[in-house]
Amino acid sequence: MERFTSPLQRFYEAAQRRNPAILFRGDRSRREIALTFDDGPHPRDTPRLLDILENHAVRATFHLVGKSAERHPDLVRQIHGCGHQLALHCYRHVPFPLERPAVLCAGLERTREVIAQSAGIPTGQIRDLRPPYGLFTRHTNSLLTEWGYRLVMWNCMPPHWMQPLSWSIRQVTDALAPGALIVLHDGHGHGARVAEIVDALIPRALSLGLEFVTVEEMQSKRNQAPARV
Repeated sequence: MERFTSPLQRFYEAAQRRNPAILFRGDRSRREIALTFDDGPHPRDTPRLLDILENHAVRATFHLVGKSAERHPDLVRQIHGCGHQLALHCYRHVPFPLERPAVLCAGLERTREVIAQSAGIPTGQIRDLRPPYGLFTRHTNSLLTEWGYRLVMWNCMPPHWMQPLSWSIRQVTDALAPGALIVLHDGHGHGARVAEIVDALIPRALSLGLEFVTVEEMQSKRNQAPARV
């Protein structure tokens, strides 16, 4: 049976073709996927997810909000201490095209410095950035590249905050394939539901012979020779 492709999925596939330098998914020849979280850190949601990830010995990438990182530097340290990648989402959750460039640049630098200081790592190590709502323009991307950031998008993001849990689990498990880049959210009180999604998808992915990698690892392998299967 032919696999159903949603209009949103077709939109992102077309966007990937138009923007080959932006990471929408990893190398399809490698049996690797990336699990990422936006909108954290959150004092209730993030620890739940860290426990689930630790139970399964899986590493993920956390795209953090600057204001939340300022309020919860202990959680930033905990994420890093558990071996996960620290990445950027924004300082305040406003679409980048609506921000003045100077304000956007200052907010991202502030976020990067907060994360780096909390985790005790160099600021230059924090480069990967997912824009709020996935919104960017060609000009936005040009500025972010000039400032040393790398845009990261996705090819699977179930609207888990507004639909039944079973739907979200089905959407994520249906998307499990080499190169998949999955987005969930560990902010706004979604933690219990997201933890259940993660607890369901990890065993399924491992049963398919897929390995979890960070966005940084996925970025580094994009132009390498295909992995042996």
